[in-house]
Amino acid sequence: MLTAVKGTSSTPSLFQHHLLRGSISQQKIHYTDYDYSITGILLILYVMFVWLFVSNYKKLSQIIKGFYVNRYANQLTREEFSIGNRVSVFLSVFFVFTLTLFICRIISYYGFHTFTNNEAVLGIITAVSITVIYIIKFFIIKLFGYIFELQKEAADYMMTVFLFGNTLGLFMLPLIVCLAFVKQVPPVFFIYAGIGIIITLFCIRIIRGVILALNSSRISKFYLFLYLCALEILPLIVMMKLFMLKIG
Repeated sequence: MLTAVKGTSSTPSLFQHHLLRGSISQQKIHYTDYDYSITGILLILYVMFVWLFVSNYKKLSQIIKGFYVNRYANQLTREEFSIGNRVSVFLSVFFVFTLTLFICRIISYYGFHTFTNNEAVLGIITAVSITVIYIIKFFIIKLFGYIFELQKEAADYMMTVFLFGNTLGLFMLPLIVCLAFVKQVPPVFFIYAGIGIIITLFCIRIIRGVILALNSSRISKFYLFLYLCALEILPLIVMMKLFMLKIG
């Protein structure tokens, strides 16, 4: 029979006099399957956004409004806002990186077969491809403006395309963060939301381009139709068709 002693207990401890022995004497950090590269990129983008919001809030607001309001777009044109502007440089980086991350997430989620299994190489090639595509696009618009002596109309449309990219990058950043860190919601929800945002802003860009062309008596409606079908609408339809075939 066990007897209690004042201030103590005679009951043997469960954590003493056993045969179990630990195999590791030092503590170790538990690592999880975590993509630190995407986290680092998103952190840099977030710091850039905070800096732009704090130091250039007025210009940032003007750029977003300029995408769908002609008055603000014309003001940006008068101020000679271009790719050389400090704010536009950061917003262009936003656009390229967020669209690259979004495309890479889609490829990873649906398991599309690509020419490389290295995600870093795929991301770099995607970012370079997006940059080259838009450089070629601006060159073609400028060339058409020079050939048909429509430099002002070409410059206005280039501004619309440029504002499209700047605005899209800002809208896509929250979705990329959700795709990377939100595990309670299926990724397909954010993927379709991102595709919806891209299509919506793209349609706004097309409508604004058509309005710019219709307001100019020097632009042929036939050539406008050919341009929109060949260089704007057709590539988007082809990409959407390939996407639906891949996931179907």
